[in-house]
Amino acid sequence: MSQNKMPEFSKDLLHARWFTDPVCSWSFAAEEAIGIFRHHFSGRMIFENRMLPLYRNLDRFLEHHGMALPAEFAAKVDKVSLATGKPISSEAWKKGAVPHSSEDACLWVKAAQSIDPSKGDLFLSLMRKTLFVDARNIGEVSVLEGMSHTVGLDPLRLKSMVNTEENKALLSEDGGLARLEGVETRPTLVLRNSGGDRVFIGGLMDPELYIHAGEVLLREA
Repeated sequence: MSQNKMPEFSKDLLHARWFTDPVCSWSFAAEEAIGIFRHHFSGRMIFENRMLPLYRNLDRFLEHHGMALPAEFAAKVDKVSLATGKPISSEAWKKGAVPHSSEDACLWVKAAQSIDPSKGDLFLSLMRKTLFVDARNIGEVSVLEGMSHTVGLDPLRLKSMVNTEENKALLSEDGGLARLEGVETRPTLVLRNSGGDRVFIGGLMDPELYIHAGEVLLREA
């Protein structure tokens, strides 16, 4: 079954899709909030991390923002840290240690999810920590292979899957689903109940809002 189609699930379960990107500082800042939300609905929810690449070409991404060097983008990362109170290092941007394409980073996540969904989630979280805390380049294969070891994935198997047509199709499905849902910002949470009722929450919000929306949907299922 295509991942873009709504799966059938019990009316007691909430369906959540979290559109995100490993290089998105707002998504890193939102990890605590979405973690609280997921814990609250543990056993009552189907949760999916869906990838929506922030950029496919770093030079064009910077040009779009009127910038020429990654170091110039560091100020935007610092603003996210200031706005959210979450310690986020912009050092990787300052020294240019960022992926040339966040789409490539997303492909690594999709491959990890295909091998083991739970470890894929851990891999995604570790990618962000590596970039926004350790200031290491998650575009480097050696760094990605090291992270795969950390979360218990076979780095050779993972690497072999990244650029397969099957894996690219999975990422393409995520993008198609984002367009279908009208998602433009990262992160965005899309919630549904078994009756098809939908709540769309764009951007980082307090976990209480995510939880309230989910509880209302479950009551109305």
